[in-house]
Amino acid sequence: MLVVDRFEAGHDRGGSHGAGRITRSSYHDRRYVEMTRDMHREAWPRLEAELGVQLVHPTPGLFYGPERGPFAAFLNATLAAGVDVEELPRAEAAARFPMLHFDPGDRVMLDHTAGVLAANRTLASLRAWLTANDVELRHGVRVTSMERRRDGVTLSTASGDLLARHVVLATGAWLGELLPLWRARLVPLRQEVAYVDVDAAPGDLAAGRFPVWCRIGGGDEAFDYGLPEFDRPGLKVAQHRTRGAPDDVDAADAHVDEAALLSRARRRLTLPVRGLHGVETCLYAVTADEHLHVTTHPDDHRVVAVAACSGHGFKFGPVLAEQVADLIQPAEGSRG
Repeated sequence: MLVVDRFEAGHDRGGSHGAGRITRSSYHDRRYVEMTRDMHREAWPRLEAELGVQLVHPTPGLFYGPERGPFAAFLNATLAAGVDVEELPRAEAAARFPMLHFDPGDRVMLDHTAGVLAANRTLASLRAWLTANDVELRHGVRVTSMERRRDGVTLSTASGDLLARHVVLATGAWLGELLPLWRARLVPLRQEVAYVDVDAAPGDLAAGRFPVWCRIGGGDEAFDYGLPEFDRPGLKVAQHRTRGAPDDVDAADAHVDEAALLSRARRRLTLPVRGLHGVETCLYAVTADEHLHVTTHPDDHRVVAVAACSGHGFKFGPVLAEQVADLIQPAEGSRG
């Protein structure tokens, strides 16, 4: 088995890098609520046992927003699914989590299943596991074209052609380069992320004490979120942006609006924000429905496309991998 990546290990050109990502059961769609329940009970614990590393770090999850609007779907779908969440009166939420600002009229949901996923550690541990299990990793190798032939699928690179029985394309915002049918289905949107320096005792900012949070407002771009301090200095604060004109996926050194990030942090946190410890960007590949897609090529079952991020795919990584395996293994078995 061979894994090819056009960028170096640990790069920042995808949608799921960085020190930490949010896991939660709170979702606008009951299907995802039920998927995360299975992920928390089985898939992530199984992966942690296989890799021998703690990947999920439980911490409270606060999800809130106006009663009328997108947050109502989150609240109704999650409460109806029977997972370990509860609605809190806004005054109680403010008393229990005084570091967050709640707007008048916000309804608040406390998700007891939430946590921080150690994203960088997960990817580094997976690379080590793959290498130890005879999987070859080639970084800095760009696949320029794909040809489907009778004897296999050929991938062309600058260093030569690769012939495979099956190909899984999980290239994020670049998926349309090799599968033109996805070119119009994905919108690449660059995200800007802040790690803010706040006036608080370090212990108050750690996972297990400081919550992961999402404030879901009424407009397309009114989805702010944050994480505790985790594996690097500063509280993570950002906007979950899923609408807008496509960004240039190959642009280098994209400008980051630090003033806007600081303004967002000061609006959502009650803690004094002293400045920035750092910023980073990531690149969403957003589908129109924002769902997770794992599917075979319409004309060739040997090619599997993974368009499974839209900014919220990392927490589903283990189950997405199982879906890929299910698509490949029947084809393997049919060959005798």
